[in-house]
Amino acid sequence: MLSFVSSCKDQGDVVLLSPDAELFRHVTQADPFTSYRLFPGVDSVTSGSLNGSTAHQPLVRVSVNETAYLALRADTLPAGSQFPNGSAIFKQIFENGRTMLYAVILKKNNHELSGNGWLWAEFYPDGTPFISVTRRGVNCTSCHAREQGPQHDFVRTFERQR
Repeated sequence: MLSFVSSCKDQGDVVLLSPDAELFRHVTQADPFTSYRLFPGVDSVTSGSLNGSTAHQPLVRVSVNETAYLALRADTLPAGSQFPNGSAIFKQIFENGRTMLYAVILKKNNHELSGNGWLWAEFYPDGTPFISVTRRGVNCTSCHAREQGPQHDFVRTFERQR
């Protein structure tokens, strides 16, 4: 359960994590991205370019957790539906053969830090935030609202499908 407490203090045996640390822990330990499936119908590593976007260059690998995968029908999100809470979409951004950044969205409709129903963040591979979840997707949603984003619950990877 992601509580996203807002402090990072040690209180006896309990360490309260920052929202960023908790989200990073979630996608690396609790529901590790290494167990996710490749986004259906998309090459394992592909160009990071999408129409209207300069983010996530030059190459990406996009994967989904089991919750997100089970929401799909024929490799797409059924018209008019949204991903269920707990869905995670994880993007690794590569440059020169190395992972440079992780972009993460986690569906949490009623969470105080969500933007358009998702928690949005970007991390360096060591867990250091590049874009904090506390920004509520402000750096992300303008691109995700373009093209097919709105009809796919703000997930633009559907535009990469073969």
